[in-house]
Amino acid sequence: MKIRYYSGWFDEALPVKYLETLRNDITDKKSLVLVWGCWGGDELIDFFKDQLKPSGIAFDEYHLVDNRNTKEEGHKLIREASVLIMLAGDTEPQARFFAEYDLSAPIKETNANITLGFSAGAMNMASKGVSAKYEAENTAIHHGLGLDNFCYVPYFLPDMNNLVRNHLLPLSKEIDVYATSPESFIRVQGDEVATFGDVYLISNSQINKMDTP
Repeated sequence: MKIRYYSGWFDEALPVKYLETLRNDITDKKSLVLVWGCWGGDELIDFFKDQLKPSGIAFDEYHLVDNRNTKEEGHKLIREASVLIMLAGDTEPQARFFAEYDLSAPIKETNANITLGFSAGAMNMASKGVSAKYEAENTAIHHGLGLDNFCYVPYFLPDMNNLVRNHLLPLSKEIDVYATSPESFIRVQGDEVATFGDVYLISNSQINKMDTP
């Protein structure tokens, strides 16, 4: 059963618990494919190599799918990936790139058992995403690919009153909202959501901090 990770971007390094959990989940190390996040380029491949290798996670091949690929090349790389990474960046431009390159089907049908989403990439993976950076804006809610039927919010802190009142509580009447604080993440496998760090479930206008190992 496929596994998906949702988190914000980690400024310093991938957390130890993240790497430990990922190492236990990864069984196929043929191809790591990064999907463009509206910033950065090939140096992101080097970043993930440096982050993963000390934990014994090294792949035979590393690829970046961005607007330098043809549509056909991008589809092939995504479908044949062992692990897929949806990069951070700007949510709306990334979503437009997915649409222009018709990436919805390849991402949903990928052979990758594991998909990692960071910040904008994670919001675009979920049915809906809300950026804590837009807590006072009317355009905070983004529609994603729907790999999981919930709304995802990165960089969340419980004192973000405008975001909670104006967006998350009303939205939680329609769909569950998972919100991770900085340095936290969730792991989804089937209907099971495992939480690591400070993670909040907002459902039916109620906010509950979830238990974490």
